[in-house]
Amino acid sequence: MKINYIFKNEGFKWFMIKLVLFIVIGISVQMFISLFFKYTDFFNTYLSIPQDFILEAPNMRTIILNALLFGIVATIIRYYQNVLKIKNYKFEKIQILFIFLSAFFLIGQYIFKFLINQNTEYFLQAKLFWGIIKITINILFIIALYFSIFGISFTKYELKEYRKEILFFIIASVVFFILMLLVQNLWSYFSGAISEILYRIFSLFFDNVTYKPFVSSFTMTEGGGPLLGINNFRAIVGKPCSGIDSFLLFTSLYALIFILDYKRLKKGLAIALFFVGALGMFLTNILRIFLLFIIGAYYDPKFAVGLFHTNAGWILFIIYFFAYWSIVSKYIYKK
Repeated sequence: MKINYIFKNEGFKWFMIKLVLFIVIGISVQMFISLFFKYTDFFNTYLSIPQDFILEAPNMRTIILNALLFGIVATIIRYYQNVLKIKNYKFEKIQILFIFLSAFFLIGQYIFKFLINQNTEYFLQAKLFWGIIKITINILFIIALYFSIFGISFTKYELKEYRKEILFFIIASVVFFILMLLVQNLWSYFSGAISEILYRIFSLFFDNVTYKPFVSSFTMTEGGGPLLGINNFRAIVGKPCSGIDSFLLFTSLYALIFILDYKRLKKGLAIALFFVGALGMFLTNILRIFLLFIIGAYYDPKFAVGLFHTNAGWILFIIYFFAYWSIVSKYIYKK
């Protein structure tokens, strides 16, 4: 499958533009708002709520995002000939209503946090119920945002013409989600290797470099990790920094392509180039953590451990995987 070929179709091109827009608004904007206000006096005074209302497990949003990302890419790879034929629907007036609804739910979740903040004792009496309400508001925001970007007509067309593709997407996302939960315990090996490598690199260019192999942290739900620092900026390279999610994403997508195109591939070369790509994925994550510490030490620590740390991983993965595969696919397929 040639990656550069699939973007020639007009309908598919607009579908990908809308999909990227949906991801950027649905995830990045929401995180940017919470991360921007998180460190302000206003947020701490009026919007901070107890951990009792946060029902999702540590790092769960990242795991869900990676599972959905895998499902999307895997579906495009598996059914790319069908996806290329996807139609583009023009903007509908009803989508304006969903734009307002998505904004309503986005603002509503912070109004809800304000109410919890001001009446904590009352809400703690049924913390499970109100925690579910909090998650429901987020889900309603995502649903409203989807219809504001894709529209109702396109959704009806999608459900009618792409049933098996949607089913494959759901199954692939769920399977990958379960797989990620099973391999999460390997993160410490990745974090240790990354910290050791970056410590040696930083030692070549900086005088004040901090490194401790493992530091327990009660403030991090991940439980700690190697401590690394430049000058006055120090951070624990914990589970979210390990890159194990990106490594598993790369391995799973490469394996999927290998299975689907087994007869068309130069198998020995494809296997050899997998290890090259996996090493490149590992180095890409090292680059991400390297930039995080540089930004934290010389620009803005809050931005480094907040917005950059949250979004740089999946952005770099998408860029790396498609760039790598567009090059490798020219050599591993039989003529």
